[in-house]
Amino acid sequence: MTDMIFMPRTIRVQIVMAFSICFIFMGGLIGVSYVNLRRLTRSLEVLETAEQLNSAILEMRRYEKNYFLLRLDSDYEENVTYTNQLGVLLQRERATLVEVVGESNLERFIQHSEEYGALMDELHRSDCVSDECNDLRARIRGTGQNLLILADQLVTTERRAIDKRMRDLIPLPLLGLVVLLVLMSVVVIFIGDRVVRPLARITRESDAVAHGYFHQITPFGDPRNEIQVLVYAINRMVTELERRQEQLVRSRQIASLGTLSAGIAHEINNPLNNISLILESMVEDADQLGSPECKTLLQEAMDQADRASDIVKNLLEFTRASHPKPEEVNLEELVDRTARLVRNELDLHHIAFSCEVKQHLPMLHLEKGGLQQVLLNLFMNSIQAMDEGGELRVVLDRTETLDEARIDVIDTGPGIPNEIKGRIFDPFFTTKRDGVGTGLGLSVSYSIIEKNGGRMTVTSTPGESTCFSIFLPLPTRLEAWV
Repeated sequence: MTDMIFMPRTIRVQIVMAFSICFIFMGGLIGVSYVNLRRLTRSLEVLETAEQLNSAILEMRRYEKNYFLLRLDSDYEENVTYTNQLGVLLQRERATLVEVVGESNLERFIQHSEEYGALMDELHRSDCVSDECNDLRARIRGTGQNLLILADQLVTTERRAIDKRMRDLIPLPLLGLVVLLVLMSVVVIFIGDRVVRPLARITRESDAVAHGYFHQITPFGDPRNEIQVLVYAINRMVTELERRQEQLVRSRQIASLGTLSAGIAHEINNPLNNISLILESMVEDADQLGSPECKTLLQEAMDQADRASDIVKNLLEFTRASHPKPEEVNLEELVDRTARLVRNELDLHHIAFSCEVKQHLPMLHLEKGGLQQVLLNLFMNSIQAMDEGGELRVVLDRTETLDEARIDVIDTGPGIPNEIKGRIFDPFFTTKRDGVGTGLGLSVSYSIIEKNGGRMTVTSTPGESTCFSIFLPLPTRLEAWV
């Protein structure tokens, strides 16, 4: 309950509070440092005043001694000048000196200064005998010495105060910096725990959605902070995507069923009609036909029956839910072996073949026979598209993310028109002339690649080239090691 009262809900408020604490601490540190610097500056000013007092007293004592020895008026006048300077300094800096030495000590300082001036004046005006002068001089010396002692004490006190403030001032910023670094580390850890880690989890979950796994993210943490609002929004999106995906699948299933039914009816009906016509001709012209003609007609009927059988075989291959049996596959060897199977067709149609390996690929774990069937189908489609010769290229590479193997089958044929490119993998859709092919080859190939965890795409420039790209998952480091 206490946490609910004192802990702000939103991450924005929490981050603002965390940085506010850091800024408040920095402000406090700056404030304390400023106060200490002001005190240090004040102490330096007091020290300067104390040194001025000390200097005036020393000059005053120097001319005092000269006057005692030579009795020159000029020495007396200089002594009076520095005595007056001392009095002016004491009055001008009275407020500052009171803060440092106190009212009573300052009054004593002023009293000694005035007494010293009065004694020097008395000595200058008097025409005393030697013993009387000696007594007056002794009093002057004693008063001057007291002034010098007070000035020295003031200088020493301020220097000690300055040294202490300097010692206190240096560790304070260092300590403050350490504390600030600790606070910033706590803020960074806090942001990582409250923001970065949840966002990383959401990213992983979103990637799964991008790959077709429509499952909602389990809410975590406070339901009212921004991360959870984002989670709820993503979950709503996932729900809507799943609903729309189901609608799309149902509509595609209906459309595919119609296409499949029409294709089956059309493709099987053609050879059956041909067989029927051949048999009718044989029945009607049985008396006129010789053995060679009958044999020819029967052979045509058998060819049409074989074609119908191929259609049914491909259809079964397309529709049955087979489970591929993975094995170790070397793509370079598989491409080379498949190319040898169509070598005669390549030579017959004057087609140049090449295989380029841009990056070394590890052994893949997939259905070898199915992949070879796909490659063979793509090779034959390319050969049939290049009646007047051309070039067939295979490029083996990795994707930019380095987690998929890429096989590009590129030909220099007439290309695929843009208006039919989206239907190229539909069952019974073909661009070949009637009676050539079943229209199931690319559909079966697409299904085989999907069953092996991959995908297949097509890009084409009409009049120039066509490229079928196969993407297959690479083994992880752990899988490769095992």
